[in-house]
Order: sequence, then C-alpha cells, then structure tokens
Amino acid sequence: MMTTSMYTVPKTSPSETPEASPVHQGTQGRETAPRCCRWCGAVMVKPRRNQTCCSAECRDAYERQKRQRSRQNAAEKPKCKCLWCGGDFAQVRKAQEFCSSDHQQAFNNFWKGKGPTLAKAMHAWRVGKEPGGLTKLCREFSAAREELQDKQAKAKRTTTGRK
Repeated sequence: MMTTSMYTVPKTSPSETPEASPVHQGTQGRETAPRCCRWCGAVMVKPRRNQTCCSAECRDAYERQKRQRSRQNAAEKPKCKCLWCGGDFAQVRKAQEFCSSDHQQAFNNFWKGKGPTLAKAMHAWRVGKEPGGLTKLCREFSAAREELQDKQAKAKRTTTGRK
C-alpha cells in the first residue's frame, strides 16, 4: 500500500509518465533565446557565455562607439566652482565641492581654526543672553569670511600661476 503525503512524491514507472521527473525538468532541454550581436544585430551561432559581438570587426566598432560615448558624457558633466580657490572643475561625484583633496583640507582647516572663537560668540549670544551678543557674532563671522576670501584669492593666484 502506497501512502501519499506532502513530503513524498508517488513513484511511478517510466511507462506511466512520458515526461522527465520534476527534479530534472528545469535543467534538461532548456532552450535559450538566441543572442544577437550588439553592433550589427546578427544572430550569433553558439556564442560564448561572455560574447557580445559576432566578429572582431563588430567588437572593434562597438568598443570605439563606447569610448566615444564615454568621452561625450565626460564633456557633458557639470562644471563646478571650488569653494577654496574658485576655479572650475569637472564634478566626479554629486556632492563634490572642491577641485582637489588639498583644497578641501585647507578649507576645513580654516573653519576648524575659526570654530572656537565663533563658538564663544554664539554661546555668549544664545546662552549668556549677553547684550550686543548677536552683533559680536556677526562681526566674528564677517571677519572670518573676509579672511577666507583673502585666503581664497591667494589660493587662486597660486593655482593660476602653476598652470
């Protein structure tokens, strides 16, 4: 007596089922869609698994077009102004604000040096409720901004002098 449960598959003889068993059904006789050449569109006969073009000529033409497209995309990249030297540069990442890591470090070091004096002025204004605290804070920021502009002008002169 044969019992059928959800854990066992009933065994049948090959004469009763002409199809392959369910275990082998997905792996044997799988028909793959014919692959076409990326350049000319011709159907490839027995392509390798990583083959994209039908011949060396098509591959060369496709690679040439790919290089040309990448050059065109590079030319269309947005130009940005460096926050330190003010020079134009091609933006590689969306959040990129500096033309070089040296300029980013110089900018960050500048504001890091101004941090303690700005923090004191802000604390006196917000926490200490010092009379005229906001005016002092604004003066500190203005002085820092002017100093930054002087340093940026100097950086711009040295950057332009090198080129």
